[in-house]
Amino acid sequence: MSSSQMSKIYGLTGGIAAGKSTVLAMFKDHGFIIFDADSFAREVVIPNSVGLKQIVAQFGQQVLNEDGTLNRAKLGSIVFSDHNELAKLNHITRPLIKEKILETITLIKRSTSKTIAIFEIQLLFEGGYEDYFDGVISIYERPEVQLARLMKRNNLSEKVALERINSQMSMDEKKSRADFVIDNSGDLQQLEREFKKLISQL
Repeated sequence: MSSSQMSKIYGLTGGIAAGKSTVLAMFKDHGFIIFDADSFAREVVIPNSVGLKQIVAQFGQQVLNEDGTLNRAKLGSIVFSDHNELAKLNHITRPLIKEKILETITLIKRSTSKTIAIFEIQLLFEGGYEDYFDGVISIYERPEVQLARLMKRNNLSEKVALERINSQMSMDEKKSRADFVIDNSGDLQQLEREFKKLISQL
């Protein structure tokens, strides 16, 4: 990353189990400022938050743990097998998450420091974030690789894994809409080569 560059903000996205966390860690190791949308997502559903209260009102007390925190596994079992239920959840959380992300983007743009920031947002295109960034980076992997990795990572059956994959925009569509693409269909060495090629273009 060149210190002569003006501040830029890029969005990073990809399908579930695409390797976003790995790539985000690579950016961090190379001195980029990174943000993870999952941290914003967790923030809007902490106990006593507006987001969590709305989720309980919609899905019932069954989605709470005994300590009042959100039971993500239970909520996931409800929404990932039913597109209508997922739409209800997104209707609650997306506006709250977007508000916090846009607040952060505004602060970065107001900063006089010359830096490059990376925002990892799984639902970047679905949430309409692309216009807020200087460019969008999508991590791609072949569908059979994505399925195998998700099943292994989350210890899921093929049926459940496919439900989660199919609940999101396809890898191919994200790839076609992105400004930059990292192919993570191979091993870590290939990913590192893809990453080095990418950052030379930013």
